[in-house]
Amino acid sequence: MRQFEFAENINIEEFDGFARDNSGKVKTHFLGSYEWGEVSKIRSWQPLHVGVRENGRLVATALVLKKALVAGYTYFYIPRGFTMDWEDLELLEYFTGAIKALGKKHKALFFKIDPDIRLHRVDVEGNVTGDAPDGIADGALSERNNNEDLVRFLEGLGYKRKPLNYAFENEQPRFTFRIDITGTLEDIQARYSKTTLHEIRKSHESHVEAYIGTADDIPEFVRLTKMTEARQGYISHDMGFYAKFYDILHKYGMADIYLGRVDIKALTERAKADLAENEALRTKYAEGQSKKARGMVKEIDNRLAALHKKLAELEGRPQEQVIVCAYLTVKYLDKIWTLYGANDMDYSRYYPNYAVYEKMIEDANAEGLRVFDGFGTVGRPDAAGSAIGLYEFKKKWGGELTEFIGEFDYILNKPVFFAYSKLIPIYHNIQNKRIMKRQQASE
Repeated sequence: MRQFEFAENINIEEFDGFARDNSGKVKTHFLGSYEWGEVSKIRSWQPLHVGVRENGRLVATALVLKKALVAGYTYFYIPRGFTMDWEDLELLEYFTGAIKALGKKHKALFFKIDPDIRLHRVDVEGNVTGDAPDGIADGALSERNNNEDLVRFLEGLGYKRKPLNYAFENEQPRFTFRIDITGTLEDIQARYSKTTLHEIRKSHESHVEAYIGTADDIPEFVRLTKMTEARQGYISHDMGFYAKFYDILHKYGMADIYLGRVDIKALTERAKADLAENEALRTKYAEGQSKKARGMVKEIDNRLAALHKKLAELEGRPQEQVIVCAYLTVKYLDKIWTLYGANDMDYSRYYPNYAVYEKMIEDANAEGLRVFDGFGTVGRPDAAGSAIGLYEFKKKWGGELTEFIGEFDYILNKPVFFAYSKLIPIYHNIQNKRIMKRQQASE
């Protein structure tokens, strides 16, 4: 019989070293990294770095985030589940029991996992397929078309799967688009939609510059985030969170801020030059009497009207480079995630997000990363509502729509847990209203 030993207080070198040295053999995710525990402290989580040893060698780890509740109670959240070989069911059963014992020691009502493991293969519309594996390989479990047997095993251990969500109702997105960024840029770009390629070209023609920023650009990111929040009706984080998030992860080489800016002065000068050129053409064709000449004059008049309108709009803006799009990314091992994004829709006609996405993918490819993860989309496009734009944008880049197995709770104190589960939605509603009031008061 195998001899396992539960380990606590694992240091960063051993904790992340295990994931790094066993990449491809175990499921890994930045949300399970030691560094994410440091970020989580910003939101009042206490990180516990635990694992399992077999014959003195680490064979699994977990970032356990502990949240304090009233009356000394707590709960645990293990984002994206354990870092381990999920086909090793004996190890999975032992680790579950060890976390259960740890939870009872900390008066946890329950612990939650949401493993980064595919439920079954789906097409880009979210329909289940039975096709042979042809998507992104990410360990043996990801090579399977169906992991319902793992769901049944977890339920047999005592986990309770929450109802499968198709939007953003749970802790983490259950669907995401993942792009294979191995091979050449030509290989990657060949999978982009024609619309994407067209809009990338338009962004270049519109003098959009995509670049990597610094900590000094966090206020610009927050400004754009507030605009996006107001437009879409959700609440995110304050500047303090984003600044600390960036500082912590950038220190470890895990975070970057990508920005897109539009050169309004260059656009204005280009529009004026186009106007002068078309006015000269109109004078030339206006002298002719042929049907073709009259047709050309009409066409040029349409272009001139559009140019006058464009110039009026441009001349009303600051004649400088304006930051209109921003993303915060996280890198871990062989993957990159676009974790937070925001943009100014007043400049959407210049397609700045296409230029920034293109650069993020190109940089990740040059760095030798394997997967570009859009970090969340809807699973049912036909019922996406206001999130349909997000889905359509991410779909265009030729990625694989991935559906995860879901969110599971392991209840440790049933009477108190059920009372808590009734009260927590009320608490979150009150907290969200308070946050909204504070943000409105600060504007």
